[in-house]
Amino acid sequence: MKFPEAVRRRVDPRLDAFAVRRYGALAARSPRDRELDRATLRAFDQVVADAVHHDRRNRALDRTVAHAFRALADADLAGDRPSRPIRRALVAQFHRLYYHSRARTWQNTRFLGVDVWKTPLDLWLYQELIHDERPDVVIEAGTKFGGSAYFFARMFDLVGHGEVVTIDVEEQPGRPEHPRITYLSGSSTDPAIVAAVREQLGDRKPLIVLDSSHRRRHVREELRLWSPLVPVGSHLVVEDTHAGGHPVTTRIGRGPWAAVKDFLRETDDFVVDRSMHKFFLTFNPRGYLKRVR
Repeated sequence: MKFPEAVRRRVDPRLDAFAVRRYGALAARSPRDRELDRATLRAFDQVVADAVHHDRRNRALDRTVAHAFRALADADLAGDRPSRPIRRALVAQFHRLYYHSRARTWQNTRFLGVDVWKTPLDLWLYQELIHDERPDVVIEAGTKFGGSAYFFARMFDLVGHGEVVTIDVEEQPGRPEHPRITYLSGSSTDPAIVAAVREQLGDRKPLIVLDSSHRRRHVREELRLWSPLVPVGSHLVVEDTHAGGHPVTTRIGRGPWAAVKDFLRETDDFVVDRSMHKFFLTFNPRGYLKRVR
């Protein structure tokens, strides 16, 4: 049966919206999302005139919606029917797949044989920042195994300039050694550590990366302490802002994302650099902060 054009125009957006909701529900993880999944199925059942067994119907609905979503996603990519909700759902689901497959993805990422627990896309963004802004020092809060510090040092090797100061409360054995890396033991919110790094920095230009404890209060304090060192036009990066449902669920909770939100309410000196979202997937959404004044 072919619907009149006026009817189709009214129905299509509703079907699109439903496909997005159902797509998200298929990947549900939290109890609230599972309840949404069940509620969505019940709503869909009401419009399906089929008396087949309930389990078979659910499988059929999943296949139907998956095919419908694929068609909508293809239409968005082709530009035939651009849809921001469809694209957001697609990117968010890939982000969750990538993050929760950590054993084969970000915890299985090495740079020149050294483990680096970041996405290659974020590492590439750091490479661009180092090339374009030419910082004198990368100040990293949160060393862990030293993989990202080593990455920054080797990027400085390529540009022939720069050093890395990396801070952590715990020393780890086997961290990579490099003449450009200085390891400091302590908290990134310890006034003594901050003063020591300030003195070492002098009037040189830093790129600051916050990747230590992700508790909201801690990150907010880091932002207040370290942001004054960032010159206009340069960046401060808050890592793992994707936690707390943006779009992944982790043990971190809302910490980094909420801390950035708090910080941006306090100052007009920094803005979210949305150009850093260009690869679609980043573990630091709204975490690349650029100083503008």
